[in-house]
Amino acid sequence: MDLIRFRIIGHPAIPNTPWLKVGKGLNIIKAVDAERAKSLLKMLQAINPPYDFRQIDPFQDLPQFISGNPHPRKIIPSKKTAAIAIFTAPISLVKELVAIDPAFFEINQIEFGRRRDHSRWINFIELSNATRWSEIESGIRGMLSRVGPDAVSAVERFQNTVAHLCSADRIKGKTAVDLRERLEELQPFLLGSDQAHLQQCVNAVGRAEHFQQAKEIVEDRIPLFLSVTSSLSGCPFNKTDNTLSDAVNSALFDLLIKPQRGKDHADEVSLQQRLQQVNLNLRTKNSVLTPHFRLEGSSIVLEGMQNSAAISLAELQPIYRLEVLLPALAALHRELYGNDPIFLLDISEIQFKRQELNDLSRLLLGYSAKGQILVVPDSSFLALCLDTASNNERHPATIIELLQ
Repeated sequence: MDLIRFRIIGHPAIPNTPWLKVGKGLNIIKAVDAERAKSLLKMLQAINPPYDFRQIDPFQDLPQFISGNPHPRKIIPSKKTAAIAIFTAPISLVKELVAIDPAFFEINQIEFGRRRDHSRWINFIELSNATRWSEIESGIRGMLSRVGPDAVSAVERFQNTVAHLCSADRIKGKTAVDLRERLEELQPFLLGSDQAHLQQCVNAVGRAEHFQQAKEIVEDRIPLFLSVTSSLSGCPFNKTDNTLSDAVNSALFDLLIKPQRGKDHADEVSLQQRLQQVNLNLRTKNSVLTPHFRLEGSSIVLEGMQNSAAISLAELQPIYRLEVLLPALAALHRELYGNDPIFLLDISEIQFKRQELNDLSRLLLGYSAKGQILVVPDSSFLALCLDTASNNERHPATIIELLQ
């Protein structure tokens, strides 16, 4: 699933952004200042973060009231969406959903929203979450007009079931259950030519239930948004900065693995086996430094391997830390979730040397050939990426302009 656009609603620094388009690979946030770009990614991460909302609230600093005349109105968190993101629906996922309901063949994009009370909603953009009575009424009436007198009782029960329905009513809940039973009762009395249409109506009546089943599948497919900042990469950073990403980063590996604990293969032996598989996959990468995971107690430790010697991230220059960190996190995510994460990379406080910027650009463009990265740059790297984009290189960065 690729992120293709998103918007943020209600943040005081970036109130009600327009839809921001995201490219397939490397994306650079061009903002008035880095703090606004950080706020943007902090809110975006709430769509599918690695942290637990019971411990961290990404919306705690948002305004609690909306200006109004004559008095401000209090915001109801359960009714106010703070972040919306739209993803593509890959063919493999569509095939899985079509097994639930053929109507899902129309799906191309999936929309996720996170409300201020941390609840999440999902929409299949090309498909409503329940069928309206008007969509199937005329077809069903036509079938009923062709049944014989032996169907009188079944037709009467059907008429009683739908008597309260208006054209715009959505068919769901008890209404859907009852209507499906009535349609199945009519099946023996219908002409052979109407049987296929009956099945289509039964599928349409079950749309709300199918939608819920599809949501459960999709929620397992959406990638995590992994925030990588100066604190996670082990680089110097402002000690007074208490942003959400800094609070999360110290335990990111544990948070990444936590959802898998307690499942069928999540004991320590299995975790060790998974890490061994990840390390094996990482060894095939053509790099001077090979990322390597190991267990230390119940925590996961990441190191760089060079000529069979382990090197801690703290011993590496910032550019090499990222060279180890990004593919390592991606490989671990791929092993646990079956897809690549979306990286939210803040390099605005990482002290790269000027001569390292080209290497950084090559590193990020190389990784982004297969995964998505959204970057908060410093002024020097932004200037380099703007030049890269204008020169139209093989994997140019997409510039996301935050004009507010």
